[in-house]
Amino acid sequence: MTNQADRTNQSAQAGNAPNPTASKPKINYEEAWDTYAQNWDRIHPDLDGGHIGDEWIGKGAGAAQSLAEYEALIEQKFIQPYITDRDTVLEIGVGGGKTGALLLKHCDRLICADISANMLGATRERLGVERVSYAKLDGLTLDSIDTGAIDICFCYDTMVHIEPRDIFNYLTRIPRLMRGKRLCLFHHGNTLSDLGWQKFLSEWEYNLQGTRGGTAFSVMTDTIMEKFLTHLNYEIILKDPHTVPRDCVWVCRAPEVGIKQ
Repeated sequence: MTNQADRTNQSAQAGNAPNPTASKPKINYEEAWDTYAQNWDRIHPDLDGGHIGDEWIGKGAGAAQSLAEYEALIEQKFIQPYITDRDTVLEIGVGGGKTGALLLKHCDRLICADISANMLGATRERLGVERVSYAKLDGLTLDSIDTGAIDICFCYDTMVHIEPRDIFNYLTRIPRLMRGKRLCLFHHGNTLSDLGWQKFLSEWEYNLQGTRGGTAFSVMTDTIMEKFLTHLNYEIILKDPHTVPRDCVWVCRAPEVGIKQ
């Protein structure tokens, strides 16, 4: 029997959806984050000697008041309960390696993936290559990662910047990468939370007429994400809109048979 996810993909293949590479204007995630990484020292002189990502301490999201507190929350709430020393973990949107460093304490191997070569370079400087590999993403596919290579897909502090259609696209491509327990952790913004609405109001006028900066927050909600996950046959294990009050975190299991690309 053909499920809804299959029909979605078949419709796109039949030519009923536009070619995503032809759409204009384009949100240039790659250039935005390459530029951010290149200018990080100038943007954050107060963090001299630190790492890219140390500026994100969870305060604006209502989750923590310091970097140490935020890292402890992420590790204790979202890493320790789910990841073991037998797992190969893929982190999508590794940034400067802040959560990657936490993941590496618990997993067997870590695959760091990012659309920004400069971010991958910063992470490599921080984490090295022992038990770690690196994958440059193109923003549309996950083809740089081998089929059936990972036990855990971890995406934290990344989907807050990704448009809903791009999130859906990634969700269609993750299942083919997975094996074993096929566990996923996804963190995204929730525009309809009190803090999410404040974030929207602070940015809307800078992202108009179909264009937006690659580092801006997307307009995303927990209801949309739940629809995405159920449509694509992910098994939802946990929905957490409280630990990071501005956002929403999901723990789910990817379908055993992914959508054919």
